[in-house]
Amino acid sequence: MPLCSSCGGKAFIPRVPVDLSALHDKLRTEFGPASIQPDDVASVLQDIQRDLEDYEAEISRLERLRQEKERLQEYATQLRYLLSPFRKVPDELLREIFDLSCDMNTFRVVNPGKRLPMHTYQALGSKPAMVISSVCSRWRRNALSMPVIWSRISLQWKLDSQDDGYEDEDTEVFFPLSNFLDRSKQCSMTVNLDIHGDPFLKPKVLHPSLEKLFGQITRWKDLSFNSDYYDVQELLDCDRISSASFPVLSILHTSACVDEKNIGPFLGAAPNLRSLSLASTLRDVPENFSYSSQLSHLDFVPDKYHIPNLFDRCPRLFSLRITEWLYRNSENHKMIISSSRLEILTVRHGCYWADDASDSVFPFFRLPSLKALHLEPFMLMTKGGKSWCYFDSFMAFVQRSSFQLTTFSIQQLPISDANLIDILVLLPTLQNLTVDDSGISPEYSSISSGFIESLCSYRTSSLRPQEAAIIPRLRSLRLLNVGVTTFNDQSVLEMVQSRWNPTRLNDVGTSVLEVDCLRAFTMTFPNRSEAEAGVYSSLAPIEKDGMMIVVRLGQSDYPRL
Repeated sequence: MPLCSSCGGKAFIPRVPVDLSALHDKLRTEFGPASIQPDDVASVLQDIQRDLEDYEAEISRLERLRQEKERLQEYATQLRYLLSPFRKVPDELLREIFDLSCDMNTFRVVNPGKRLPMHTYQALGSKPAMVISSVCSRWRRNALSMPVIWSRISLQWKLDSQDDGYEDEDTEVFFPLSNFLDRSKQCSMTVNLDIHGDPFLKPKVLHPSLEKLFGQITRWKDLSFNSDYYDVQELLDCDRISSASFPVLSILHTSACVDEKNIGPFLGAAPNLRSLSLASTLRDVPENFSYSSQLSHLDFVPDKYHIPNLFDRCPRLFSLRITEWLYRNSENHKMIISSSRLEILTVRHGCYWADDASDSVFPFFRLPSLKALHLEPFMLMTKGGKSWCYFDSFMAFVQRSSFQLTTFSIQQLPISDANLIDILVLLPTLQNLTVDDSGISPEYSSISSGFIESLCSYRTSSLRPQEAAIIPRLRSLRLLNVGVTTFNDQSVLEMVQSRWNPTRLNDVGTSVLEVDCLRAFTMTFPNRSEAEAGVYSSLAPIEKDGMMIVVRLGQSDYPRL
């Protein structure tokens, strides 16, 4: 066989030329004894057999070459992995990334008749620790060395014991949950319990999955409990966990009714409790709840009977989250209470029945040490609504407190641009501002071209007649979910450029006339076309010099400039 120059091997040359047309003609025309030539046919058949054997050998050789090619390609692929920049990341930094990426590992237990297909129901995406540990050997080694990412467990229980298929949960939930508990070792745990089914096999006997989880209560550090039918005491009143103790519990959140059965189990059993979140007022918290004096964070619905002595009862409060309306309206004179320790205040607005400024909690407070103030919705808002009715009482609260606020955020708050500017004028020390208008109709939105022009550092506007720049210490500005379909983009460009001064990147901001350098700017327009994003390309030099800029139109992020 002659050599094949293309592959360096022997090229196969068949011995028998294949001419099917000539063979068909013979089969149709040659008949009789004289047409039979067995020796000639046998000779050709022998050559054909040898050709078939050669073909088979050639195919085997090519198959080996194909396998060698695939091996070489796989080797090249693996070799390129050595050049991956991520390999330069040390394990210490990798573990930090894992810790930030792994929030809660969710286990969902539902009735068989309502169960989603397995690939959706038990999707790995709900268990980030499992996902990370399945990527490669290095990630798995690091993930298994981090008990903390396995110790964050959310159990959503919607299964009734009388349903068929109840026992199947032993394999679908019990064993994965056991693996997580084993891999968390003795690390303090974050546990979310959402119980909306029957968790008992029989009276006083929990399902094995819940019993396994409740067997770790001495490790619970952050507990969130929600149930329509059961309280904490009922779940703890099982034979094996009757003597409940929470030695490391520091954060407790319950959205169930506050009474002895939900708060009582923690009386005298949680000496390190520092954060308490309730779904109702303080009036049902037992008087012998001795941990009030050591709480640093409290979340509750204010009541006129408990507001006056709030800081006396909880003198160490550092953070407070309340609704803006009082549970019980009071026409009496409002006593102003003050705290020199409170630094973070979150006020939930938007209750549909609160329409009178006299219901507001703001007239009760004076908080001179406040550093961060957040106004967030009490419930999801829909398009429409009316202007914020508590603006005047809020302004009086700000003026009365005279705090040096550094962080201010408002979300889904129907307030005019003029009113927002009036607030910002009173916050000269502000460094971080976030305004989120999701769910707000454009007519009630505070993010307007006039508002943007007022933030420009070197010129006045119709909303800001004074020459001095407002919020001169601003370093981070986030304007989210602007609902309009058209906008004066040029005013945005001028405002950002006016606050970009790289020579002041390291300044602490002491001059009254000059403004600090803006470090980060984000603006999103969900109702505008992505094609309009090109106008912001003029900010590319600023981002290249160091400012973080994100502008999103529609559903896609505008690429880094």
